[in-house]
Amino acid sequence: MKKSIISMFLVTLSLFSGGVQYGKGSFEMSGGFMGMTQTLKTDITTYSLVEEHSNIFLSNWYYRYNFTWYDSTVLTNMYNMANDTLHMIPVNIIHTDQIQQMIDYKMQGLDANIVLGNDILHQDENDYIGLGVMVGVSIPWIESSSSSNSDNSNSNDLLKIMKKSKTKILTYKIGPSVSIRKSLNKHFMIYGSATYAYQKGTFENKYAQFKFDADGIFQEYDVGMRFQLVSEDYDMGWITISPRLYGNIGYRLSSWELKDVNMDITGLKMDFMKTDFSMKSSTMYMGWGYSF
Repeated sequence: MKKSIISMFLVTLSLFSGGVQYGKGSFEMSGGFMGMTQTLKTDITTYSLVEEHSNIFLSNWYYRYNFTWYDSTVLTNMYNMANDTLHMIPVNIIHTDQIQQMIDYKMQGLDANIVLGNDILHQDENDYIGLGVMVGVSIPWIESSSSSNSDNSNSNDLLKIMKKSKTKILTYKIGPSVSIRKSLNKHFMIYGSATYAYQKGTFENKYAQFKFDADGIFQEYDVGMRFQLVSEDYDMGWITISPRLYGNIGYRLSSWELKDVNMDITGLKMDFMKTDFSMKSSTMYMGWGYSF
């Protein structure tokens, strides 16, 4: 009885594994905001909880997950974009001498993806090719505020109207995902994964009083190297436990693209042209993890 309880505990424990990662890179955004056509780029920091691949019990079925928090620095050149569309705004709302003033934008949010799949080729824990289905959710939001220092007492311009505004985005996604790992020796392995998914997004800005849906594609590609710090197998007679402690470094590219988006964050109900909206993050990361 005691052995059965211990065995069940150890088997259950073996299902829980994962790691933490810290990343630095760049974030790009284009389209969707007030008819924007150019691409804006800023630095980004990421914090992730990740499991690259973990087989369920002794089967070829596996799961993997990635929960990543994104935090960008402030974009401060957005207002140059608006110059192409300022002719649409009545002169009593925005003044010519204020056209060059800037709007600050900052992106934060969570991206969470879970994959359930099967190893179509499985030699051991460090040599496999897995094919699965990813389901996920992304919850970014973009805060915008005017960086105007205007003292014009008659100003009722666009910048004051947009003093503070938060656009929330919620996307659901599902699609195929493939993962691979290849051992170079006992201590070093290379790995990679690719995901291509359909996504449906909802955009909402309570200040500007808009809420609408859009469809699109989510893609993510990840490559890296894993180095095993601890790799032992303990035969307890009725069960073998295999504690692992590892570090990794890698590169991850994520892309969210949504069709026919028009985010008029001014609150003025401007008729900006719909464009394809995209967000892309490119990060180098490092981290550590464990498994049993």
